[in-house]
Amino acid sequence: MKNKFKFIIIFNQTNITDHKDKKVNKILELLKIDHEVEIFKSYTEVEAKDIYKNLKQKKFDRLVVAGGDGSFSLAINEIIKNDLNEKLIGFIPIGTANILKFEAGINNKVNDIYNVLVSENFKKVSLAKINDRYFFLMAGIGFDSKIVKSVTNQLKKYLGKIIFILKGLQYFLFLKNNKMKIDIDNEEVLADWILCANSKYYAGSYNITKETDIFDGKLIAFIFEDLTRLKLLQYIFLILAKGDLSSTKSIIKKDFEEIKIFRINDKLLSQVDGENCGFDEKIIIKKTNKFVNLLVP
Repeated sequence: MKNKFKFIIIFNQTNITDHKDKKVNKILELLKIDHEVEIFKSYTEVEAKDIYKNLKQKKFDRLVVAGGDGSFSLAINEIIKNDLNEKLIGFIPIGTANILKFEAGINNKVNDIYNVLVSENFKKVSLAKINDRYFFLMAGIGFDSKIVKSVTNQLKKYLGKIIFILKGLQYFLFLKNNKMKIDIDNEEVLADWILCANSKYYAGSYNITKETDIFDGKLIAFIFEDLTRLKLLQYIFLILAKGDLSSTKSIIKKDFEEIKIFRINDKLLSQVDGENCGFDEKIIIKKTNKFVNLLVP
């Protein structure tokens, strides 16, 4: 006899298209055949946070996030804040980049996603922290954070991944760096960009390292001291051809427990799991002992 589960589905309606809506509804129809399903739709971050807060009073077996990497990033913070991290978490990938689906090996087929959600297979996703916010993929300060900040929800909805390519080209052509001071392993480095990776994938299905993934509990910092257009082209080539940024001497790569980043002139602009995280005077990125249990194939 099959186990009967009570599912809570949190469905991010931001940037939703008819195709994505139909995909989620097909999965819900399959779940409702043998299981109990309660769905909550959120249109803003404030609404989503209220939903997670109210889950503390509910009895359920599995929590499923239907959205993108940003939706899952918000979810892990609210799950920890509201003491829900003992629950098994499912993911329905309907975002723009959906890096999580590549990390976890989740494909886009409705039946396959359903099979993952009702399975007993799960892994612990290791969480890192940037200031007071947890993340599971990456945190970037510099080149990529400017791109992320410039992309609105409306642009993502209508243009999808192409908008990141267009904005990337714009910031490549009009490259303007903002130096920051980085304190790591008792060394001080001045740099234009830093990318701290908990994941091996970046910007979708592109490998940037072979040394970690979201289940390893390992943090890698890629520090770009002197960022130029020519070097950016080299980094793109390394990602596409080798799936690893480590082979170039123009990047400092370090495994780390904690890293501190200080402004020199302008405030520090960061992106976390592909979402704009705003400006700060100082940023601390570190490992934590926190995790969430993700259902996987």
